[in-house]
Amino acid sequence: MLNMRIIAWNCNMAFRKKYEQILPYEPDLLVVPECEHPDKFKNKFYDDVLWIGENRNKGLAVFSFNGFEIAIHESYCESYRYVLPVKVSHNREINLIAVWSQNNKEDPGRRYIGEVWQSLNYYKDMFGSPTIIAGDFNWNVIWDSEHLKYPLHGTLADVINLLNRFEISSIYHTSKQVKFGNEKDPTLYFRKNRQTPYHIDYIFAPVDLINCRKPVNLGKYEDWISLSDHMPLIAEIE
Repeated sequence: MLNMRIIAWNCNMAFRKKYEQILPYEPDLLVVPECEHPDKFKNKFYDDVLWIGENRNKGLAVFSFNGFEIAIHESYCESYRYVLPVKVSHNREINLIAVWSQNNKEDPGRRYIGEVWQSLNYYKDMFGSPTIIAGDFNWNVIWDSEHLKYPLHGTLADVINLLNRFEISSIYHTSKQVKFGNEKDPTLYFRKNRQTPYHIDYIFAPVDLINCRKPVNLGKYEDWISLSDHMPLIAEIE
């Protein structure tokens, strides 16, 4: 039996000044893009943490709480700089792939979702075991047509189709019964502008672990915009 609350939140840096705002939501696993190195925290507010990054002020972190144990998966490939495969243990073992999608100036095909597509293809052997994919994808299917101008290695539609082959679906889209591209709940307000909302953060999970009776919660603009341009995405796995 596995019951878990997972939160994905791009904190817009300086997480050491903001973590107290997310703790009342009682995460078991917390995926935080743009998080500084754990050495910068004065207090240990978590059970365990994994962090990757080239800039100690701005990396990708995974925090665990409530007895959940985490370790970097043996398949980790450093060439996918901000896609982190994690082994999670608590009564049973599952996998987590934490994502912080970014631009890639050296290889335009790996820009944003292109990198996610490549990395998930690399890690797809993990999908033989229950696997959650969560974080900031920096992409919506409404931009997939950019593939025509900038030849990406894969689009978000490609990612969705790949995960569907392994019966892995977006918790938000499954529970809300909404199609990709038709989201009503933004996860990003570009440049903190309420007039530029986008849904670009996701939590994917095996369909048999998604409990549609427990709604996915997203942070509200009024509560979070002073802290980050991204809203936290909160989901229950059961």
